[in-house]
Amino acid sequence: MKKYFFSCCCILLLIGACKDKKKTSLKDDEQVTVADFIEFYPQESLPILIPDTMLLRKPNDSLQIGFKTFTQFIPDSIFKKEFGKNARPKLYALARTVEKGKEKYLFTEAIAGSKHVAYLACMSNDNKFLKAMPLVKAGFDHYYSAYGLLDSKFQITTYHDTKKADGDVLFKRNIYFYDRNTNSFTLIVTEPNEEIIQDIINPIDTLSQKNKLSGDYVQNARNYISVRDGKNASELVFFVHFEKDNGECTGELKGTARLVTPTVAQYSKSDNPCLLELVFAGGKVTMKEKGGCGSYRDIKCFFEGSFWKKKKAVKEKKK
Repeated sequence: MKKYFFSCCCILLLIGACKDKKKTSLKDDEQVTVADFIEFYPQESLPILIPDTMLLRKPNDSLQIGFKTFTQFIPDSIFKKEFGKNARPKLYALARTVEKGKEKYLFTEAIAGSKHVAYLACMSNDNKFLKAMPLVKAGFDHYYSAYGLLDSKFQITTYHDTKKADGDVLFKRNIYFYDRNTNSFTLIVTEPNEEIIQDIINPIDTLSQKNKLSGDYVQNARNYISVRDGKNASELVFFVHFEKDNGECTGELKGTARLVTPTVAQYSKSDNPCLLELVFAGGKVTMKEKGGCGSYRDIKCFFEGSFWKKKKAVKEKKK
């Protein structure tokens, strides 16, 4: 009886050991559970930084994941924007971490030819795919440097910069967090100083910017709002230029807005139904079209959206 009991215990221990053993390969011809898939990623502590230079190094073949295996758990649609509809990039596990009692974060490198992308994917506490986003790219744009970061507060940062011929550095930094209520990566901070393209003439560029609300508010080089000082403290001069749908829908308007509260300005004219509202908060301005402004834009688009304030360049003091 004792021998039988001992033999049973050994068998149970062997079964347990097999269950707990981490998979050392995730090839397409192997049976893989979602737990195997997640555990295959190396566990790392925060912060996790992925620079573009890391993507250009030779990948670790022992961490390669079969495309078929990967897409059992994370849809191939996450690759379409960067690699195309039918692409099958090579995939490598980079890192994983977990927010206690909440989401699991998986970092994956995808490679196709000279193109490299590190993706960040969120998995639920019960191992279901939630959302993914590209974190950092290499081989697409001629950035001077770029990186992606998940910090100790589980805030996600994407950053890239470029150097101009005169030595000036143009950069863009976005900070997101995963919002489980909307299942989306929500943008909470952006710091662009990318220049407005010179072929768009800004008619108010040289006006005074002493008002704390004055400045350039930018989405990108072709979508921005310039705000300058008005004749008095209750007025702001502004210029809006936007382009949507690959330039098929554009709008442009210059005018004077009156501050109806310390952070809300409205533009209107007695001889025109156009009414715009500019709401300033948190380093950005949100524009809303509250009356028909069709004479200043194409028919299928509107004056709307949020634009982030560009930091002023710091001039060096002359010795």
